[in-house]
Amino acid sequence: MNYKLTYQQALELIRDNKVTSANDYMRFRNSTPDLKSQLPYQPMVFYKDHWKGWDEFTGVEYLTSEHDIESLQKLALSLNLKTKEEWQLAINTKQIEAPVHINKIKGFKNWNEFFNKPTYIDFASLLVFTRSLKLKTQMDWREWCKLNTRPKDVPFNLRKNYFDDYLKACPTKKPSFWRYIFQ
Repeated sequence: MNYKLTYQQALELIRDNKVTSANDYMRFRNSTPDLKSQLPYQPMVFYKDHWKGWDEFTGVEYLTSEHDIESLQKLALSLNLKTKEEWQLAINTKQIEAPVHINKIKGFKNWNEFFNKPTYIDFASLLVFTRSLKLKTQMDWREWCKLNTRPKDVPFNLRKNYFDDYLKACPTKKPSFWRYIFQ
């Protein structure tokens, strides 16, 4: 017989183990057979009478009103933190009192910018570069990246990093993002 933990028992267990998201929960749940049998696959369904969301369940608080991205960035720089993982470890070990998921805070764009890592080339320069490659599709881009050395200032995920620039250039979304990037 499979025994499932009560809501309170599950809540305490995942908070004690620093589970901070649905993905973390699934990794944690699947890490041992005992946990897999004790924790439900879908806690929001199993604990539906108690469920108030992942933030409440995990104890993660997105203190967006109490923090601004600039002060958190200065804090990270003062502690010489360079990666998302180092940021999360500093929070989990109580080195700093800050939200784990700072991507919820207004002004956060990406981890590279947060840690003041070199940024990517501007959109106009990207267009000159990508159009010189004579590629036509996203799949062509992926293949090119596998076979060639991509410059460090050009991201692999072009859509994620340049989609807003594309929308400014083509508000009607014609031509498509990938066609515009390559032609």
